[in-house]
Amino acid sequence: MAVATAVRVRTGRTGRTQRAERTGWEVLTALLAGAAAFLAGTDFDLVRGLTVGGLIGAALAPVWIREASRYRGAALGGVLLLACLFSALALATWRSATHPPTEAGVLFELLPVVSAAMCVGALLWAQQVLSPGVVVCLYAVGSFLTVTLRPQFAEEPWRFGFSIPATMLLLGACQLIKRRPRKQLLAELVVIGALSVVGALSGARSMSAFLLMTAVLLVWQHRPRTAKRTTSALLSLVLVGALGLGIYKSLEEAALDGYLGASAQERTVEQTRAAGSLILGGRPEIGATVALMLHEPLGYGAGVMATPTDMQAAKQGMSVLGYDPDNGYVEHYMFGTRIEVHSLIGDLWIWFGLAGLVLSGWLLWLATIYLGRSMANRTGTALGIFLALQLGWNLFFGPIISSLPPLALALGVFLLQRKEAAAEPSPPKRVPPAPRRHQGRRDQRARRRYLAGGPQRA
Repeated sequence: MAVATAVRVRTGRTGRTQRAERTGWEVLTALLAGAAAFLAGTDFDLVRGLTVGGLIGAALAPVWIREASRYRGAALGGVLLLACLFSALALATWRSATHPPTEAGVLFELLPVVSAAMCVGALLWAQQVLSPGVVVCLYAVGSFLTVTLRPQFAEEPWRFGFSIPATMLLLGACQLIKRRPRKQLLAELVVIGALSVVGALSGARSMSAFLLMTAVLLVWQHRPRTAKRTTSALLSLVLVGALGLGIYKSLEEAALDGYLGASAQERTVEQTRAAGSLILGGRPEIGATVALMLHEPLGYGAGVMATPTDMQAAKQGMSVLGYDPDNGYVEHYMFGTRIEVHSLIGDLWIWFGLAGLVLSGWLLWLATIYLGRSMANRTGTALGIFLALQLGWNLFFGPIISSLPPLALALGVFLLQRKEAAAEPSPPKRVPPAPRRHQGRRDQRARRRYLAGGPQRA
């Protein structure tokens, strides 16, 4: 059975398009891929930790495992994940003699990570059936459905709810204009500018910084080609670091002067006064992470609660940064239901031990390589650059549970980019044309015939 669809295929050098036909099975596959991308973004729990997207990804595992094996780095990521799961179970068993278990238990604590991994596989497969821009838009629409379920949504709806899904949806829609690079760049810059203003007014300082960096890197990527040699990946990363430092200082000064609102000014002044730095004052959990790593270098395992000795070590680490830990935050948020240190690196180390640190290094390497190669080869998209910057931030300052949904989409973008870069053939070298033999003699004969009998006989 053949079902006509709206797919158009370019034919010939004239660029004319003709209507293509897809079989019923291909249409069903496209609908299934779209549903998988949509449900992967919902982040809706069926049971504690197991999301709808994770369940769909697990059901589609026989399909996407074969597809994921074609991506460089996907196999290594799978091996690291299996090593982390084994390490989490081993550490939890070892710590059970000295540390009480969480209410959820080991298996339910690991389900969010497993669900995110299943979503990554489903997204990789969906991007082979549909275009990447369509997959991102479906994922973002699914994310909108569950943002109201987050604990802090009522406090600041934009900052803790709509900001990430809106950014993914609008930047994903810009990818659909890929045949017109200038219009796509203009649309991305307009979207980023609008989102930056909304984020700054709502107090989302880090979000505004990522968007501003994304805009500057996009403009730098589309600069005129004035040199024969392209910019190296290392130089591009140095540019990203210098740009991040400059935007950080600019936003800090703007917040201190009150340009981002009274609430942001008050928080910035308090955080800077406490630790001498906006980052250290705003994320005192860094001190707790370092102190716990020195206290228990091998990690704790999933489903493990902290002991009073662990809490005391964490409080001492936070006190070094000038933060007062005796305010209930440490007991209720960081150690209330599980050990939470508000950073992806720290949480992965706590759950998975040394294997979690290796996994964190792999994630940081993926984001770094994407930024470096994208800037050097001028192939980065606004969404990819934004996700790479956000992943770098979440690795050091983002809790694991809220970092998993954008991380799943980021891995789909990064691994796809690396596959395309590996599959793209290198440009052929220019070879000077070989000298034509006897060309001079043929020209002489033609000239003689022309002079003897005119152009008709030549």
